[in-house]
Amino acid sequence: MGKIKRELVVHTFKGGRFDDHGVDLDVLPELIAYKTILVETAKELWRRKNPDRERLPKNFEDSLSLKFYEIKAGSAAIPLYREIEAGDQLSFLEAATDELDEAVELVAGAINSASQDKAVPNAFPRNVVPLFADYGTTLRDDESFEHRTPNKNVSAQYSSKERYRILGLSQTEYQDVVDLVGEIRAADLDGGNFALRLADGTKVVGKFSSEQEVVITDGLREHQSRRLHIKGRGEFQSDGKMKRVVSVESITIEKPGAIPFDETAKPIWKIAMEIGASVPEEAWAKIPTDLSKNIDHYLYGAPKEKK
Repeated sequence: MGKIKRELVVHTFKGGRFDDHGVDLDVLPELIAYKTILVETAKELWRRKNPDRERLPKNFEDSLSLKFYEIKAGSAAIPLYREIEAGDQLSFLEAATDELDEAVELVAGAINSASQDKAVPNAFPRNVVPLFADYGTTLRDDESFEHRTPNKNVSAQYSSKERYRILGLSQTEYQDVVDLVGEIRAADLDGGNFALRLADGTKVVGKFSSEQEVVITDGLREHQSRRLHIKGRGEFQSDGKMKRVVSVESITIEKPGAIPFDETAKPIWKIAMEIGASVPEEAWAKIPTDLSKNIDHYLYGAPKEKK
């Protein structure tokens, strides 16, 4: 197996201590704190995309490897690279983006919102907020960190102001997006309330509208063989524990273990075209013209077919 190395984000230390393009050893833990924020954000994004999965994929966190190889000018700019395992036959392909790439942009968006005294984006996981307590502890009054994503117009400036603003969110209750799958255990049609039991046994209560009453009652009638898939907004305690579902944006009935159809998913033919377009011409030139006819020869060394 080979590895694909791709630049994920440039983390720049700015301020008096870094004008000589050097990085004080005392601030290196900041990079570890930043990675922790990215990884935990990526985990939460994966859970949202896979609400019916109880555990993260095996070695999920190990696959989120970050390294740096140099310190560039411009105060002290450190490009952080992503390493991804790839088969030798496909090592020339550009690795697809995933939750870690999304995490970089979400974190930058949260920081930009904080710098403008705005609420962080709804998509940003609130359970990650307390981790900012460990990020920026070495910052002095004239210092900041800049995050810049290569090939995208995404950047953020993080100073003590943004740190305190974001941490202020962890002191209060908050609302966040929820994506839940569970068995409906009770419903109050007059009050518009329901109780849902998740796969881990946790019970969640929430509100539904009159338009959603039919789905709720159908789910209750077939609760032993059906599960409700609910997307909406939930209210959470400051420690990240969910109190209730405050609004339901969509609700569907599913069979246990069924994978719901995602209408927003990109068609496989389009993905194939995008991958093909990213392959350099010199790589295409190396592909044998008789590959389809002699695939066993190139894969396993079998004799070529005679013309």
